[in-house]
Amino acid sequence: MAKPTLTALSDLTDKFSKYPELSDLFKELESRTREINEYNKNSAGNDEIGKTYHENVDEPTTSITGLFKKVRATVESAGQAGKNTSTILNNADEDASRT
Repeated sequence: MAKPTLTALSDLTDKFSKYPELSDLFKELESRTREINEYNKNSAGNDEIGKTYHENVDEPTTSITGLFKKVRATVESAGQAGKNTSTILNNADEDASRT
């Protein structure tokens, strides 16, 4: 696997500019998973088959939506940290070019 390299500060900005879009995708995944889970819960019913379904599926699908939420929060945090780092480095570069 090739190692990613940055050749300019603009590369850093470009890399982290995609994080909000990635975060939005995880938000959409979480939302759609919740919708599917709600539909499945309502469709499964309360007979023996439905109860078996709920015992086996309700908790894992709740865990999946929780996982998507955590991943989204991590991506948002990393994106903001990258944006902040890019700003700091750009400011330092500008300050260095003035002296």
